[in-house]
Parts: sequence; structure tokens; C-alpha cells
Amino acid sequence: MTLLTWLILVYLAVLLWFGIRGGSQDREIKNLLTAGGATGALLCALSLASTIIGGSATLGMGALTQRIGPAAFWWLGVGVIGLFLHGLLVAPTIRASGAVTLPDVIRKLVGVAAEKWAALIIAVSWVAVTAAQFTALHALLGSVTGGRAAEILYILLAAAIVLHTALGGQRGVIRTDAMQAVLLIGGFSAAALWCVWERPAEVAALPAVPFTEKFGLLDWTKMLLLVGITYVIGPDMFSRTFAARDGMTARRAAWIAAPLIAFFGVVVTMLALLNLDAKQPISDWLSASSPLPEVLAAMLALGLVSALSGSADTVLLSAAGIVEKDVLGRDRVRAVRLWTALFGTLAASCAWISGDIIGLLLTAYSLFVPGVAAPLLVLVVGRCRHADPKIWLAGAVLGGLGGLVGNLAGESLWTFAGMGVSTAAALWAVRVSNAGKSAEAPRAQTCARM
Repeated sequence: MTLLTWLILVYLAVLLWFGIRGGSQDREIKNLLTAGGATGALLCALSLASTIIGGSATLGMGALTQRIGPAAFWWLGVGVIGLFLHGLLVAPTIRASGAVTLPDVIRKLVGVAAEKWAALIIAVSWVAVTAAQFTALHALLGSVTGGRAAEILYILLAAAIVLHTALGGQRGVIRTDAMQAVLLIGGFSAAALWCVWERPAEVAALPAVPFTEKFGLLDWTKMLLLVGITYVIGPDMFSRTFAARDGMTARRAAWIAAPLIAFFGVVVTMLALLNLDAKQPISDWLSASSPLPEVLAAMLALGLVSALSGSADTVLLSAAGIVEKDVLGRDRVRAVRLWTALFGTLAASCAWISGDIIGLLLTAYSLFVPGVAAPLLVLVVGRCRHADPKIWLAGAVLGGLGGLVGNLAGESLWTFAGMGVSTAAALWAVRVSNAGKSAEAPRAQTCARM
């Protein structure tokens, strides 16, 4: 076996040890999904970084760089903006709400019917997001090892990810995320520093402004609305906020993670630009013809594997917990573990079906953003305690349908129209709710801190 294969096997063993240890102590679904709500800011921040830096932020950004050049940075750049806004406007509010999941927040604000709608949308969307991470992992192993060895390693890693997520719960996910964040940032930083040292002229010649003829201000605005909003309002972001010790800890975690994400965005874009002629600009740094020294190549490989594993487990647990708690309305820890195993198996199988990482994510976002995120953002930013359930839900459904049509037709205009409809309906729902209050009840009762 090669050095890389041995390293991956060691990584797999450590992943299982960190991930499974202590998970059996969670007897309630709240503790399983939030790690008891006692996590510090640094650990939350590292977990956020590990979750965000996945297949789309590595292999996906490499392919995106070949299409739009240095503007590929904005795939993570808009996330930095979203994370800052999450910490500023969202994290303290939802942490104080006592909710456990994103649909749980919606239930408190709008009602049970809206909770069910959001839960179904997220469950479907986030299985697609998980599938994107497994697809990227399969593609990575295929490019660096190839043949039967790649397939065996993929099956072992996918099984380990599903197993530690199901058994370890949020405690195990956060612990392994911290380890993986260190590995991925360290591996990519080492490769970038080698490039700066060995190829200074090429690095200096790289374009400094991340806009191109193929990606202008309008494209940036679309990406900000469709992708950036998932960092402001997203189940994986919420899961870290719910796991934080308190609202201010959650805010600090988001603000610590944001510069880490920005730094990584610069690094991965630089590595892709320096390897544009390769079939895959990021994973081909690990090929036999790569000039990268063996030790640095091994560090980069572990960083890539860590990035993909760290995103898959968080999203997988969010989807499983939401199905059990919000779709079915139950509190069975064992069932969450079983849902995790089922969704993980389905998502891992998608690696043999689709290789379009960014496409899988955009499919998920086109349904989630107009159908859930946009109308919820109105309520959370306005700190509204209640909105008319029928109007809010009608707008969310129409928005989700608009996003679905846009995705099927390949026309983003429908998606953004859906966002406009759901946002307008949410604003109207708040106004109707306020108008329905008695004259004695001040507006602060309906729009105040949750």
C-alpha cells in the first residue's frame, strides 16, 4: 500500500475514535443534536469552518475556477459575508429561543404547518448537500489512488462518516470537525506556502481582483442571494449556534470562522489558478506528475479528505434530526441514528450517479432558499414573535415552487422571483399579525427578541 493509503486508514481510525466516544450519553434528542448546548466559541468556529469547507469549496471551486477564473473565490466570499451577518443578526436571537432545529424556530414563530413544510424542504435539500460531499470524496479518491483501491477506501470512509455521525451525535461531529479543520487548513496552507516559495513569479502574476468578464456584478449579486443567504439562515449554521454555550458565544464563533473561510478561499483559488491546465485543478496537485513534495502532497490529501468528511457529517445529522423531530414530531434518539444511517447510505450511493458537485448544491439551494430561508430571514432579522401562518406558508410554498421550476428549467429568474414572493408574503404576514392585535398590545409584543 502507498503512504497515502496508510495515512487515510490511520485517519479513518482516529475519526471513529473521536466521533463515537461519548455519544452514548445522549438520551434525549435535544442533547444529541446540540451537544448539550455547552460548546465554546473556538470549538464552534472550527466546526463551522470544517462544515463550510467541503466538496464545493475544494474540488468544486477548482472546476469553477476553470470556468470563471479568480472570481471563483466568491463561492466562499459570499459565505464570509453571510457568516458575519449570521453572527450579527441571527445567532443571539435564535440561541435565546430555546429551539433545537431550524424548523423548530419556524414552529415557534409561525406554527406547526410551517414547521412541517420547512422540515420536508430541508430534509430533501440536505440529503442532496450530503450527496455532494460524498460525490466529491469519491472523485478525490479516484483521482489520487484510482482503481479498486479507490473504491474500497471510499466505502470505508463513507461507512466511517455515517457510523460516527449516527453513534456520536453532535458531540462526536464537533470533536471530529475541530480535528478536520486543523488538518484541512494546515494541508492547504502548506501547499500554498510551497507555491509562494518555489513559484513566486507565477504567484505574483495572478490576478488580484476577483471579477472577470465571465463573472460580473450581476453574477455576484445572484450568488450572494442564492448561496450567501444559506450562511445567514441554514440548518448547519443553526446547529452550531444551538450547540454554543450562549448567544454571544455563537456570535463570536461565527466571527472567528469568517476570516478562516476568507483565508481558505484565497488559498484554494490560488492553487486552482496555478494548475488551470489540469483535468481537476485541486486534486491534480496530488497526481504522480505533480511537483509538490511527497510530504506536502500527503498533507494536502489529508486536508481534502478532512474537508469532505467534515461537511458530510454535520449536514447528515441535521437532516436526520429534522426528520425525526420536525417531520414526525417525535423524540427518539435511536430513530435519529437509524435515519442518519439511511440518509447516509443513500447520499453515499449518489457518488456513482452524479459528479457535478456545484450542481448538486445549487439544486438544493434553489429549493431551500426561496422556500424557507428568505421568508424566515424576514422574521429573525425583525425579531418577530409571530406571523400570520396562512399567509407566511402560502408565500413559502409559492417561493419553493418558483425555485423548483427555476432549477428544472435552468432559469435562475424563477428562483429569484420565488424569493421575492416568499419575502413579500412574510412581510405581509407580519403586518397582518400586528394588525390583528388589540389596540392595547404594543407592537413590541409581536416584533421583539424571541
